[in-house]
Amino acid sequence: MKNQEKITYIKPAGRFAKIDLEEHWRARYMFTMLVWKKIRASFGEMYFWFIWVCAKPLLYVTIFSLFKHWSQARTGVEIPYVLYIYSGLILWYYFLETTIDVSVNIKANAALVTKIYLPRMITPTVPLLANLMDLAISIIPLILMMIYYGVYPGWQVLMIIPTLFVVMITAMGTGLIIATITLRLRDFQKIFEFSLYLAMFISPVIFSPSMIPEAFHWIYHMNPMVGALIGWREALFGSASFPWGAWVYSCSFAVLALIVGLYLYLRFEHEMIEAI
Repeated sequence: MKNQEKITYIKPAGRFAKIDLEEHWRARYMFTMLVWKKIRASFGEMYFWFIWVCAKPLLYVTIFSLFKHWSQARTGVEIPYVLYIYSGLILWYYFLETTIDVSVNIKANAALVTKIYLPRMITPTVPLLANLMDLAISIIPLILMMIYYGVYPGWQVLMIIPTLFVVMITAMGTGLIIATITLRLRDFQKIFEFSLYLAMFISPVIFSPSMIPEAFHWIYHMNPMVGALIGWREALFGSASFPWGAWVYSCSFAVLALIVGLYLYLRFEHEMIEAI
């Protein structure tokens, strides 16, 4: 009996498009290929790739540590300030770069998506995993710093993966929303990227939440990255109780952003492809 090949029928998406999980599973090898392609594109021709990945956060650490030393500013953090800044920066850069990559995923893969059929969510999902390589490399200096300062994680270290997953989902949802908005408002892409860089200074990346006046804490904690960043540090250093309230808010925002982003992306994906 001859083996019958499975036939894939490609139909136009309706008003309320769905994600075919079985179809995405069959395309897992293509997904893996795209992830490794992005990683090789970032590091393939570099001899000092490790240095370039860590250079930006280490430069910020040097600048702000010197500023703190010269100004004798009170940071309000219990752990060494170097650890505080560096741990926040590497997570923030993962979020920033992943969000931007997701928002431009169709344009970045224009040569591919206009020539062959791909399951809907393959290209926007690639940056979520590919950019983990940068984060993993950036964690190596952090581990060395923790050993030097004698700071070690407690039981909260179990929350590293869930907290990172929340950041990934937030980046995915936000990126998909921006991808849809910039379909008609191209200038918004630059505004969005600038806003992400600016948001670093209104998130607990460099400055501690304790430096924010008590009256404005409720506004400050509306930033969904506040809970994720505080949870990330508590998971790494275990210096205080885990911020369950802020972390749950970050989780809720991530889920909402993903739902809205998926709906908009699947609804207008064909218009994005036609626009490139």
